Amino acid sequence: MTVNPRVNPKKLRPYDEPPKGRRTLIPDTPDSAATGFLIAAALWLALAGGLGVLAIGMRIVSIEFSFPLLFGFEFELNERRVEYAFVNATAYGWLTNAGFAAVAFMTPRLLGRRLSMEKLLFLGLVAWNMALMGGLALLYVLDLGPHSALTAFPWFVDGGLATGALIVTSAFFATAATSLRTGYVSLWFAAIALLSVLGLMTLNAGLGLLELILGLDALPAALASAFIERAMATVWLLGMAYATLHYIVPRAVGQPLVSGGLAMLTWLTWLALAPASALAVLVDPSVPFIFTTLGAVATMLLIVPAALAVGNLVATMQGRWTLLFGTGAPALAIVSLAFLLGTSLLEAIGALRGVDALVGGTEWHAGVWIWGMYGAFTLAAFALADHALPRMLRRAWGGGFLSVAQLWLVFGGATIAGLALMGGGLAEGSLLAQGTAADAIGAELMIYRAIALAGFGLVALAGLAMITTMFLMYTSARPIEYAAPGQPATVAAGH
Repeated sequence: MTVNPRVNPKKLRPYDEPPKGRRTLIPDTPDSAATGFLIAAALWLALAGGLGVLAIGMRIVSIEFSFPLLFGFEFELNERRVEYAFVNATAYGWLTNAGFAAVAFMTPRLLGRRLSMEKLLFLGLVAWNMALMGGLALLYVLDLGPHSALTAFPWFVDGGLATGALIVTSAFFATAATSLRTGYVSLWFAAIALLSVLGLMTLNAGLGLLELILGLDALPAALASAFIERAMATVWLLGMAYATLHYIVPRAVGQPLVSGGLAMLTWLTWLALAPASALAVLVDPSVPFIFTTLGAVATMLLIVPAALAVGNLVATMQGRWTLLFGTGAPALAIVSLAFLLGTSLLEAIGALRGVDALVGGTEWHAGVWIWGMYGAFTLAAFALADHALPRMLRRAWGGGFLSVAQLWLVFGGATIAGLALMGGGLAEGSLLAQGTAADAIGAELMIYRAIALAGFGLVALAGLAMITTMFLMYTSARPIEYAAPGQPATVAAGH
């Protein structure tokens, strides 16, 4: 029999090869958005670590320069602009992307059904991160005015961020709205946190537009900016830390939450105190004293939900204490809880009038901020990544040296840097009270800043370790079967 050489025999027998799946331009498979958000978060963590080292280094050696750009604009590099870039890369880049990843990962597993609007959620990932990258670039070009770090972007950048937050919030409520009343407490924390980040970003964009059109005075703009920045930390970032920890701990130790009632009490106290605590930053004679006093009291009382969460989650670990001596999600979560309680206590102490008079305006607040952002919140995000990444990437991963490095680099780095800056703040406050000259104060603070620089360098290395972990997990770990809501599989890995 003669065979036509122009005919491919494989095309005559297509059943010899399995059908190839079609890939769309915008991924819409289960966990695609959560994976994208977590990858973006890891990249932002590495960038934020580098900016943090640079920001602390510029407190030791001041560097300022500028050069002209097109249309009369100038690129300016100075301590304030680098610090603002560091704060935004931390809060909006690393922690917010990790928070969105937590929402996209937890929601379908808590409800037992696939997350709605998965493809649109991926567009939210693009919108948020593209706007953030543009905003960071503009920090070095535009006038910062009286704004705080997290409100220094122009109104159109805030509008882009609000659009990304709107997409994520809509996807969450489209999935969870009908089941939220009877849902797990993590959904309640996530719901309020998402509404807060959407509302605060929208408010900031509106204020920026009003400032452009009507020309608001510097004082109202500065007060509103300080309030939004504080609320972003206490409502959005703290709320997602609580949501993540209440989700991760029971699943990581394989035991149910000890008390659902205590968890709801944690949610109620946090909901009442977190927005009110933002009033404490409105320190100006034009603001009635009762508002700042209420804010200071709420700041002190924020230790209550922290103590309730720590007690509830530590009790949940009872009988599984050996897991705390490893480097997995339980160990990361318990260290996060320790930082959370410590940060709440330090903020309560700092809200006392006598203490605030001593350390107000010093590096004390920077040290407490590092404990919160890179201690409590970062370790909670690491616990989420340790639990979620093997399930999202469908890889068998046992951690290893890099997991150990992530835990100890962040723990050691945040502890050292935070303590050094807090010690420097106490020293600065004492020297100012004695009327010491500014040059002498700078020389005295040099050792504290050098220690903080070395400590935060460890945190920067942890970001690189996380990126390497994700790369090795995807490229070298053994693929496994895995069942996710809306996607059947042969073997369920448990989630």
